Amino acid sequence: MLIIALFFVSAGTVPAQIYRLPAPDSTIGNYFGAAAAIDEGITVVGASGEPTCGVNSGAAFVYELNELGDWEETARLVPDDCDTDIFFGKTVAISGDRILVASYIPFFSGQKSNSVYIFEKDAETGEWIQTAKIQHETEKEEGTFATSIALDKDRILITTSGDTSTGKYGGAAYIYDYQDGEWLLSVRLSGSLGTQAGIFGTSSALDGDRAIVSASTYLEGRAGAVYVYDRIPSTGEWKESSVLLGILDFFISVDVSGDRVLVGESKAGRGGTGRARIFEPGEDGKWRPSASLVPKSKKSQGGFGYIVSLQDDTALVVGFDEQLSQKINIDRVVYLFKFDSEKDEWVQRHIIDVGNNNFGSALDLTHGKAIIGLASEAEIGKAYVVRIR
Repeated sequence: MLIIALFFVSAGTVPAQIYRLPAPDSTIGNYFGAAAAIDEGITVVGASGEPTCGVNSGAAFVYELNELGDWEETARLVPDDCDTDIFFGKTVAISGDRILVASYIPFFSGQKSNSVYIFEKDAETGEWIQTAKIQHETEKEEGTFATSIALDKDRILITTSGDTSTGKYGGAAYIYDYQDGEWLLSVRLSGSLGTQAGIFGTSSALDGDRAIVSASTYLEGRAGAVYVYDRIPSTGEWKESSVLLGILDFFISVDVSGDRVLVGESKAGRGGTGRARIFEPGEDGKWRPSASLVPKSKKSQGGFGYIVSLQDDTALVVGFDEQLSQKINIDRVVYLFKFDSEKDEWVQRHIIDVGNNNFGSALDLTHGKAIIGLASEAEIGKAYVVRIR
């Protein structure tokens, strides 16, 4: 494992360590780091271009903390029905000893159907075993299955989304619950405002009985939306609790932690500086923005809000440290914000920067740790585990 001592670019900080995970191989263009997820002492990194059983068949790599406190590769996940051009590892999710990996063929580009694979760690052998596969034949108007995935314990959220060229691909979200040893479809969700509010299903997040699904318009100057759904414990029914409107981004990134939802808006602000907003429910149950996160040094066309991750009082937001239009010396970085309970405000604490404009291709956050991907067609992919202070 390569350990890099790195100064965070932010006033009043101290040196911190970034752990670069050992690359599984030296393949250029395998997109290792295009997807990543972390939970306690386990992290999984997707490499959708890995030639495991053919071109773009893909793979996902599991790393675990050993007794010495080092991250080591413990598994290489591939589906039982590995095939060429299924892009296995395009998205990943993890919760405890369970991992989700999606195969994702872009919008109706082939005859193969996308799938979501479930892997679980055998308690006796420690091996990761494929235990299930979810494949859903959706109507074409719903768009492509497995556009995004989310996992929380015994619950899975999978969205579909589609091409906006005709405006008819509205998307949907499916929630599966683990019951009596199998994954059963519990509910199908869709956006109440239709395609005018955005193409439903572009990204999603899940926390217990709350599901978040974004709807992007993919159009300059035209806002999208984010839907909040809650499950009623007494009845088991899911309801649309709120629609967050006026979200400015082509692709809206979201995350949820308890009663907080974090939404990235990389096209918002004067000059497209970007922002990430925290939404919380009021006493009347209506969701409203409670904070707007922006970098201390705003950059025109800075792409701030490209990807977001949230847990409790910590938020991570991907952006650039220079103007995109500048086209030289541009690094993509990850901004770290903490909620200061005494001041009752969110404060930028650090900037995580490894000097590469492909950094931040994937992002996830758990208690005191983050996983950040760096995927590229032109270089060997990388993934970094960062201790959050």
